Amino acid sequence: MELFGKNFLNIRNNHLLPRISFGVKRTKYEFWSLKDIFTNKLLSLNKLSGKAFEIELTKEDYYKAIHCDIELFMNKVFVQYSDFKKQNSVSASWSFITLYYFTFFNATCLFRFIDKGFIFLNREQSKRLEDFSIALYSDPISVDIGNYYFSVKEINSYGNIVIALSHKGDSVHKSTWLQMELTLREFVNASDPNEVVIYNLLLNHFTKFKSEYPSNLRNKLNYNGDSSILDLESSIPYLTLKEINSNYLKELTNLDTNVSSNLNQMNSISYLTSFLFELNQKLYKEYIDRSDFGQDFNKERMNYLKSKQL
Repeated sequence: MELFGKNFLNIRNNHLLPRISFGVKRTKYEFWSLKDIFTNKLLSLNKLSGKAFEIELTKEDYYKAIHCDIELFMNKVFVQYSDFKKQNSVSASWSFITLYYFTFFNATCLFRFIDKGFIFLNREQSKRLEDFSIALYSDPISVDIGNYYFSVKEINSYGNIVIALSHKGDSVHKSTWLQMELTLREFVNASDPNEVVIYNLLLNHFTKFKSEYPSNLRNKLNYNGDSSILDLESSIPYLTLKEINSNYLKELTNLDTNVSSNLNQMNSISYLTSFLFELNQKLYKEYIDRSDFGQDFNKERMNYLKSKQL
């Protein structure tokens, strides 16, 4: 069964292909921080309801910044992948924490591919936005520091990118999994029948285990003293990544979601992780095969993995 069909092509056509002519060199990455572009390169800033607002950027500035962010989070993905592959040298609970961050950065990277995600605005960055509004408008905008969810709203009549941002009170980890569930539901609406099967199976885990279950399990196994007993008793297993092959759906279907145990949730996350990792790699290949950008970032990542004998 082909797991990457209509929805995959939709992401490629609507999000990746428009920006293949834009990118940054590895040596220039520090000048293209997404947060700095959002707060330094504004063309306009409009207040929305509550703690939400819209910004306008040139297409070139946004596409370069989002390319840079994808490359940097792909780096995070592969560093965590390398650490997870060396898991036998650590406890089972810490191995899971490594897997969690591998999953988390895969989720973050996927969001960047589809022009959305979370950023944290510190006081300096929020003040830039406030200063911009003071300079241009009689009614200045107050911008809180904290975690913001952003998404591209449109390309306007001037050819510029309009981005909506809304302040989020929850932690970025909880917010990420709430948004992942919403994103998978959006994917279902754009998918062919084969893709619908995989997304509905993954969504069933979010329903049965609660939407933020990856973050909750991370907290349980990382911060609670009780988790030390699980390691001493060897009560939790070392997990492996799942092969995305003809057996993947069968195994995922057979995973028990009726009992919300540590083991069932851990296994669920390993299947989710494997799928997100495969999806991101395929999306990245679609980009790098067509663009003059990214080869330097990718070469550095592959050299890193080679140095780790992976």
